[in-house]
Amino acid sequence: MDTKTMTFSPSKTDLSVIPCPFIPLSEVFSHNHSKESINPRLLYVALFDTLPCWIYQKSINIKKAQQWFAIHYADDIRDTYFNKRCFKLNALAEYDDFIYVMHDGLVVYFDTGCQSIEILFDNSVQSKADRLHRELHRFRKRNNNRKLISLVVLDKDGFDTVDQSIATPKLSINDNYNDDFALIHQTILKRLSKKNDKGVVLLHGKPGTGKTSYIRYLITKVNKKVFFLPPHMAASITNPDLISLLLEHPNSIFVIEDAENIIMDRRQKGGSAVSSLLNLSDGLLSDCLNIQIICSFNTDLSKVDNALMRKGRLIASYEFQELEMEKASRLSEKLGFLREIARPMTLTDIYNQQEQDFPVTTKRDGIGFLVNQHAVAK
Repeated sequence: MDTKTMTFSPSKTDLSVIPCPFIPLSEVFSHNHSKESINPRLLYVALFDTLPCWIYQKSINIKKAQQWFAIHYADDIRDTYFNKRCFKLNALAEYDDFIYVMHDGLVVYFDTGCQSIEILFDNSVQSKADRLHRELHRFRKRNNNRKLISLVVLDKDGFDTVDQSIATPKLSINDNYNDDFALIHQTILKRLSKKNDKGVVLLHGKPGTGKTSYIRYLITKVNKKVFFLPPHMAASITNPDLISLLLEHPNSIFVIEDAENIIMDRRQKGGSAVSSLLNLSDGLLSDCLNIQIICSFNTDLSKVDNALMRKGRLIASYEFQELEMEKASRLSEKLGFLREIARPMTLTDIYNQQEQDFPVTTKRDGIGFLVNQHAVAK
């Protein structure tokens, strides 16, 4: 559930203990790398001189929700604040974020960029805030047979997630992978479907052999929240703030692509990243998280830290290779290609036979001395 409800709002007598100084309206703007905008929480404090409770809901169809709200709550709206900006080059400015201040003291913020709503309120009107949240929840985006994956991002406020939908790929395990993979796939699927489980899945092999396609297929078959850590953020696994994020979502799956720098043998590379991974997968921390980790990489398995290969921690390990010649030929024919397959091939080469090859030619300088052939002849 992506809804986060904050129920902290001090009473007037509490203000002597927790100061809530008056904030002038000139100070309600947030400044970040992308835009300058009104911060709804600072605005609330500036208007009402008290701290708010708030309800936060992600994955909302903001355009439809905002239009519905503006019509159905028109008589309850005291003030409206909005900004317009250009989303495309040479395009006219479009409505972006909306902030509504209502007569009963509620402040409702529609964030277009994050596709989220935020309702700020005092305890005295909590029932109205809850009712409004239920009404706006109907505009939550439907999956439409798509699986949501939570992309881990790092901004000025720390770690957060952005939900992205991925369509269920039409992938046949039997057609796209060698025969020895079927049993491994069933083992992985069974373990990842198990509640309150933990452990690591190691998927390795040369590029183009189907690792990413398989991961995309796998996570659409599992009814768990899935986090995706982009390759450029792999080192963030040692950050304690990331652990705090994961603690909010136990019993989930954590996908790390291009994980070479995390899983390398501690004797060859610094041990902080792999130690964090070990603690997440089978240490004391894993008992709190019950998180399962999928690591994909291109490096040889011999370079992986031995501790990741221990029984009880390792769910499965598999090396993806070129599809054997006979299976590659059958798959190519099923895809409608007429080319005769006479060798094992990667899935990338099989699926993209119509694409033009661009061979890389490397000019090598000669080594040694230039010899005057005429001088040699003499």
